[in-house]
Amino acid sequence: VHRIGDRRTPPALTDLLVADLSSMWAGPLCGALLARAGATVVKVETRARPDGTRSGPPAFFDWMNGDKLSYRTDFAQPADLRRLLDVADVVIESSRPGALERHGLGSADLTRQDGRVWLRITGHGAEAERAGWVAFGDDAAVSGGLVCGGESAPEFCADAVADPLTGLHAAAAVLQSLSRGGGSVIDIAM
Repeated sequence: VHRIGDRRTPPALTDLLVADLSSMWAGPLCGALLARAGATVVKVETRARPDGTRSGPPAFFDWMNGDKLSYRTDFAQPADLRRLLDVADVVIESSRPGALERHGLGSADLTRQDGRVWLRITGHGAEAERAGWVAFGDDAAVSGGLVCGGESAPEFCADAVADPLTGLHAAAAVLQSLSRGGGSVIDIAM
């Protein structure tokens, strides 16, 4: 966690505007938990690349995103998205490092807002040699050592366990940052 701006008096959860640019499971779970706690969460997707869980069981997508507002945009023309991000209290993203910056939408590119919390969820961290690697729940679990010893080979402790664990820890980290006045970038690796 590192600071990006001045702190402010923590807002009530019902006063929070959260821009959820994440997809699949970990980031959307964080956004879902914040929405269920009272925040206004806007699920942001691109026309060219919607959230991958849309192609799965509709009940799962609805469970993860049903309490959120929905916004479809085009990163090739980021002006409208920039306006949302400029006023958001919390931004959740799960892009590869540098992806939003290439569109002028990184945390340092936006209008400074005291207390904004920027949550970046990556597979293997935002820096170092594995920063660009994509991760899903099972391969992230293996990298993180979340496997149990089987008789002939290691076994998963739970299916895609890294996703929900990351989403839960992410929501807790956002709330902790907000309780201290925010103004931080939080990097969480699955």
